[in-house]
Amino acid sequence: MTHSKHKFTFIEKSSAYQKKYFQFPQVLLYGEKYKSLSDSAKIAYMVLQSRLDYSLKNNWIDESNHVYFIFTNQELKSLMHWSNDKLRKVKSDLINANLLYQEVVGFNPKTGKNEPNRLYLSELDVSATDVYLKAFEPNEDVKTHTQYGKPKIGRPQETVQATENSGKPKIGRPRHKNSSEAGPLENSGKPKIGHDLYKTLDTNTRDNKETEKLDFSTNRYSPEIIKKQNQDLVKNARNYLPESTTGGLFLNKEGVELLGLWCRSPKQLHRFLGIILNAKKAVEREHEGTAIVLDDPLCQEMINKTMRRFFNVLRSDSKKINNVENYLFGAMKETLVAYWNKTLTTANGGDPNEL
Repeated sequence: MTHSKHKFTFIEKSSAYQKKYFQFPQVLLYGEKYKSLSDSAKIAYMVLQSRLDYSLKNNWIDESNHVYFIFTNQELKSLMHWSNDKLRKVKSDLINANLLYQEVVGFNPKTGKNEPNRLYLSELDVSATDVYLKAFEPNEDVKTHTQYGKPKIGRPQETVQATENSGKPKIGRPRHKNSSEAGPLENSGKPKIGHDLYKTLDTNTRDNKETEKLDFSTNRYSPEIIKKQNQDLVKNARNYLPESTTGGLFLNKEGVELLGLWCRSPKQLHRFLGIILNAKKAVEREHEGTAIVLDDPLCQEMINKTMRRFFNVLRSDSKKINNVENYLFGAMKETLVAYWNKTLTTANGGDPNEL
């Protein structure tokens, strides 16, 4: 029997998302062990539990084959609209209930950066008594719990905050203004929540294809790709950074290439340049009337020589430097003072090479 297509009620993308729910473990309501656990802690457990599928997708499994997940404090606060104190209390409640374990990772020598803490979720403790009580609980009670509990905690659009354009993926409430703005669905039936989960978001209404929302956070790339990206940015810094008059790049080509050999990431490059700029400000502040022109060819040449001396000292065994940044700052201050004296000598008709 053939049915007319125009009479068929299709499920639209936006309404499909409305049918996705967080899973609330019933033992958190019925279990004797968790009766003293706060409602906020129970909801937090539910939200964290929905993160596990994403952990498997990203292979977040430690050496002991334990599944962990990454959920920053800022993400949790944005999602739950909690203050710092409230977040600390909820996490403390979960830890005290032996439902959450937090492992501090700190600096990772392999990646060369500080990494967020790993969070581990515990299996819920379901006792034989809990199962027995649940099996013989009146249907009316179950119905009451379902009616009063589901609307408050079941719909992700009522508990999740919208993603903003901060440049970092936040835990967000999908906006339902139209179907083109609705977020994607996981195959597991659970909504995506934050930490670059919007990989297949439909932002192109012209061809109606699932495309990616712009997200270039480092956890999307392998270490090898990140290394290549950093090398390209450092190598071509002079082509995209603004001129020194706006606080950008002031080194000549030789200086950029030199830094490219030593700085392994754009952050290191900006840090190095920032120390030189701070040295300039310090000299101008300490010596009234001084005006250092960093992109003056003479100044650039002197800075390059100082950088090479600096790197040579780092590789030399003859001198131990306790604070590398302070040493660089002091060396650059001396160089810029010497540069200023040379410019004054030239202005007065003298020979700067005699200094």
